[in-house]
Amino acid sequence: MFELKDLPSRETLEQFGKQYGNPSVESLHTWLVWASATDEMLAAFEANLATHGLSQTPFFVLLLLKRNPEGLTIGELASGVAVASQTMTRAINKMEASGLCSKHPDPKDGRISVVRLTTQGEDALNAALPKHYEWVANFMSDFTADELALLNKMMLKVGPALKRMKLTAAH
Repeated sequence: MFELKDLPSRETLEQFGKQYGNPSVESLHTWLVWASATDEMLAAFEANLATHGLSQTPFFVLLLLKRNPEGLTIGELASGVAVASQTMTRAINKMEASGLCSKHPDPKDGRISVVRLTTQGEDALNAALPKHYEWVANFMSDFTADELALLNKMMLKVGPALKRMKLTAAH
């Protein structure tokens, strides 16, 4: 969550840039606008999911289970949603108690559970997805096809840029 709501003016950024040695005031301004917009988008996404009694983790778990009808382990789900295994275990326990998924012993390794979508989970997804798609279409309708293509191109650079920085910091 990006917590700064009162974004600094360009004048302030320039002043701080001189004072603290910021080599790119424009980069900082762009990052602040981007982070603020991302936070607003994710808050709106969460609010939309909440109208269906869901939050991000259960929603994405339902999607992953729908795409993998044979089921997935908690580790695979945790990796697919980018949360810790302990966090996923708690989420799955809540989802199972709500009837959205079920756990079954893994036939290859009885110590591991395979999680599968239940009929109730499928129904929840069937109710949420059309409204989610409508929400996304409405939100993205403010962008032209060229802007969407440019946004995709730019966002595909984020992961590699952060990975490069992480590798640089490790050396």
